[in-house]
Amino acid sequence: MTSLAAKLPKGAPAPFGALPTPRQLTWHQTETYAFLHFTVNTFTDKEWGYGDESPQIFNPTAFDAKKLVADIKAAGFEGINLTAKHHDGFCLWPSKFTEHSVKNSPWKNGRGDVVREISDACRAAGLKFGVYLSPWDRNHPDYGKPEYITYYRNQLRELLTNYGPLFMVWLDGANGGDGYYGGAKETRKIDAATYYDWPNTIKIVRELQPNASIFSDAGPDVRWVGNERGIAPETSWHTLKLDGIYPGKAGAEKFLPEGHRDGESWLPAEADVSIRPGWFYHAHEDDKVKTPAQLLDIYYASVGHGAGLHLNFPPDRRGLIHETDAANAREFHRILRATFDKNFAAGAKVTANNTRRGDFEAKRAIDKSRDTFWAAEDGVTNAEIVFQLSKAAKFDVVELGEFIALGQRLEEFHVDIEEAGVWREIAAGTSVGYKKLVRLAAPVEATKLRLRLRAPVGPTLSTFGLYLQPERQREAGKVGSMGRAEWKIVSATNETPGSGAASRAIDGNAQTLWHTHGPDGENAPPQNIVIDLVGATKLTGFTYLPRQDGTRRGMVSHYEFHVSADGQNWTQAAVGEFANVANNPILQTVKFDAPHTARFVKFVATRAVEANHIAVAEIGVLIR
Repeated sequence: MTSLAAKLPKGAPAPFGALPTPRQLTWHQTETYAFLHFTVNTFTDKEWGYGDESPQIFNPTAFDAKKLVADIKAAGFEGINLTAKHHDGFCLWPSKFTEHSVKNSPWKNGRGDVVREISDACRAAGLKFGVYLSPWDRNHPDYGKPEYITYYRNQLRELLTNYGPLFMVWLDGANGGDGYYGGAKETRKIDAATYYDWPNTIKIVRELQPNASIFSDAGPDVRWVGNERGIAPETSWHTLKLDGIYPGKAGAEKFLPEGHRDGESWLPAEADVSIRPGWFYHAHEDDKVKTPAQLLDIYYASVGHGAGLHLNFPPDRRGLIHETDAANAREFHRILRATFDKNFAAGAKVTANNTRRGDFEAKRAIDKSRDTFWAAEDGVTNAEIVFQLSKAAKFDVVELGEFIALGQRLEEFHVDIEEAGVWREIAAGTSVGYKKLVRLAAPVEATKLRLRLRAPVGPTLSTFGLYLQPERQREAGKVGSMGRAEWKIVSATNETPGSGAASRAIDGNAQTLWHTHGPDGENAPPQNIVIDLVGATKLTGFTYLPRQDGTRRGMVSHYEFHVSADGQNWTQAAVGEFANVANNPILQTVKFDAPHTARFVKFVATRAVEANHIAVAEIGVLIR
């Protein structure tokens, strides 16, 4: 399809509400783009580096930017965002402002530049290129001080001026906490609302890369969808009331998914998700790569709900995308192409019960161009469009799209098919915007369809399509049982009898919880639980599954894990944090530095993400 028209046709309706900028229109049409999370974490097996990692550990054995980009392109993605610097502070380019970068790694004898190679490969392959520069830096000694902002902006200028045109500058809300900070090894807190002085940082991006869309909780071009599962709700408005939102604002995830119908800012949602449970490569996740069917579910719940899909492909220690990841993504793309190859609504006779004067006939909804559109007259708030197909067609996907250069106008839609002269509704929804895809529970066959629309002002329709999926694969995601039937709870510092009993931490059921929020109130961390494995066992690590019910309350962020042969004398086997657990509550796997033979284990929850109690779905151990 062609791009949305920069020049409106003569007699077009007046715009409604907040409107997209040209760069946002370009972003909408990008639809899917890839993330590459690659840094020292790839070699330490962590999700968030602490900042004290030596550059010497960064040494991919077979890095090939052209192969990486080719795998992304083969999966149908339009662009790539690269983690030029993650929270650990290690830079994938030879920044002149720090020694913590590839220039001090053994890779290519310190003369390599990952950003350069990926950006050049993208340009050669016809893909867009963007960068992620983490605002948080757990390595830099000045983080938390005014001097760090100068450092951050200097690095931003390096990326914005030395690597060609960027389609995106990606920012996130991870701000402050434990870190190395040049050897200080302390916790640093910042006021995320004021510390970064975002307005002046944004001015730098606008000056040096005027066509780049900026992502953060508050945009200003693209907002976070509020989760890291790649899912936008069925009702998701492209508009938002900013009301003091800034990157990292606590609680913003509660209204970021849906946005606001009457939002004063055009700020569409991006759905970010990794093809693996984690954002960085971990060999133990090689059998947990999302399947083509799971990727399809994500696509329909992101792009199909008007959001952009930002899918992460973490390069492995070779510096390549793992073969399983690449193969699953290619198959996902093949199914999408086969689905949308034929629009059964094309060539239909299209009539509307109301049409605006000018070049706005109902047939414009199926002419394959987003520059043209059907429009109703001013003051019309309810309209109907009928599609008479040339012959009966079987389909299970319905597509709608508004002409969003005039704003997001539609508030409700219904799709009916005619059966023996009677209309039967097969789909309905609220927000439409740039794109809405409705997957039916099963294919239906029809020759005549009716689209009923409601809007506060005259609606528009730029696209309408009927498609049939070649394959309908479904997989139910399951969390495996990590407890053993013979295990016993020895003690727990606190528990809530019944619904929060300690035994629920080892019952193999991901939906039950051991928690310390009882009838008399919250019991704050630290809290611990002692488990008898009923027999000496050689342990190599442990697992923690956060609560899976969609809330962060009580999720454990920091832990200790102890082992014992007799339940009396204890050895600390691990201590640390579950990085990013609030946004990505997947199974957390911690490996010990060395194996321990023990019968008893003690899990200590030392801090919680939110609220003043702890909640645990499952505790498990890794056994040699």
